[in-house]
Amino acid sequence: MMGRIPRSEKSRGRRLPRAILNRFLHCGARYLPMFPAMRAALHRWRGVKVGKRVFIGSEVFIDDAEPDLVVIEDDVTIIARAALLAHAYYPEHLQPYLAEAAGRRGITIRRGAYLGFGAIVMPGVTVGEEAVVGAGAVVTRDVPPRAVVVGVPGKVVRMLDGPRAGGDPKAPAPADQP
Repeated sequence: MMGRIPRSEKSRGRRLPRAILNRFLHCGARYLPMFPAMRAALHRWRGVKVGKRVFIGSEVFIDDAEPDLVVIEDDVTIIARAALLAHAYYPEHLQPYLAEAAGRRGITIRRGAYLGFGAIVMPGVTVGEEAVVGAGAVVTRDVPPRAVVVGVPGKVVRMLDGPRAGGDPKAPAPADQP
């Protein structure tokens, strides 16, 4: 039984037509030329929680099987060919070895974060507010707010300082406010 992957409950029985519709919506959002607001709307219809003023580039892959596990907050930018994988199913013969990895689920991209070209965010990860994930990075762990992450696996290479996005440079960080 090599290679057999169990199917999600979300793609069985009465839920199968919705799963098929979600795949068509995902293909449209990935490949059709359109305004960014329309691309975000298609992902919302799929079940992705998408905030306001979100830019999602072309060919961005957002979990096909369980889009409802993805949260993208306001003012996020996701550049072309990034991938957000919110779950993992492994072949039955590997499940005893990969049970911990299979248990990681969901992705949250916090306000103002930026994901570069081809960045990959793995299941169970939160990308912090105003964090930057560099092109081609593979993020396997949480990213702190205002961190810059690059590489495979992704590593924090610096913290952003200076003016906060959309506000007074002297204003305290949101965590410092009462």
